[in-house]
Amino acid sequence: MQSTREVLAMYPKFVDAEIVGIEVDSGVGEQPMNLNATIDGAINRAKVAFQDCDYSIGIEGGLLEVPQTESGVAKLEACAIYDGKDISLGFSCAYVVPEDLHRIVVERNVDMSEALKISGRTDHVKIGTAGGGISLLTDGRMTRYDMCKQALTTALIHFR
Repeated sequence: MQSTREVLAMYPKFVDAEIVGIEVDSGVGEQPMNLNATIDGAINRAKVAFQDCDYSIGIEGGLLEVPQTESGVAKLEACAIYDGKDISLGFSCAYVVPEDLHRIVVERNVDMSEALKISGRTDHVKIGTAGGGISLLTDGRMTRYDMCKQALTTALIHFR
């Protein structure tokens, strides 16, 4: 929620917005395995969260196919903004998932957080709340928080 507050504060239209966070199911499982599922998860979250408000925001992290990489996949954040009628989408940068992590995700049917624990990179229960996998893989140089801000900022292009 802090990333949402920080980004919306930069837009005159949203500077006084009341921001309320609610947990909603993405409807696409713990680890979306392709870009379509990731987008669906963000849209589903935004639509379910649309309750007595002008806009709702859904953010979903997932994988997308990336040719010519060792693992063949990258991880990104997708953001959907919903106004009760229309959807605006935005995305963060993406990073190539190390091959061993992707193999764990696929073979054991787990999310990235669990794959990071199985691989011995962390013992954190839900790494997304502590900077995300990107924080571990970049030694804190980038965080999931940063990626969420990027996704929301690019989704807001349509509200300028």
